[in-house]
Amino acid sequence: MDINKLELVEKLKVNQNRQDEINNLLLSIPKGHINILYRNNKGYYYLTYRNGKKINNDYLGPVGKTDLSDIMRNLTLRENLKKELRYLKNEEKYFKKQIGRRKIVQE
Repeated sequence: MDINKLELVEKLKVNQNRQDEINNLLLSIPKGHINILYRNNKGYYYLTYRNGKKINNDYLGPVGKTDLSDIMRNLTLRENLKKELRYLKNEEKYFKKQIGRRKIVQE
């Protein structure tokens, strides 16, 4: 193999390891978004997310009395990790394509 191909293979391995790390992180971070539902003119926060075809609403607390900073931070982190994962997948396709194009040099 030529040096460029070895470098690409190494970059591909690093890329795939990072994708595995992100996928494991995503399993531990809540998904969905914050909704406010009103009952009797009072607002309540709910974490809304899809589980298969079913939409779940997890109660978080009343509006104005509930601290959502941790949940919002986790939802933002999840969004950023998903963006990074999309980038890594595109990069992985590029590496695989380039590795396939490289010819093996006989010594």
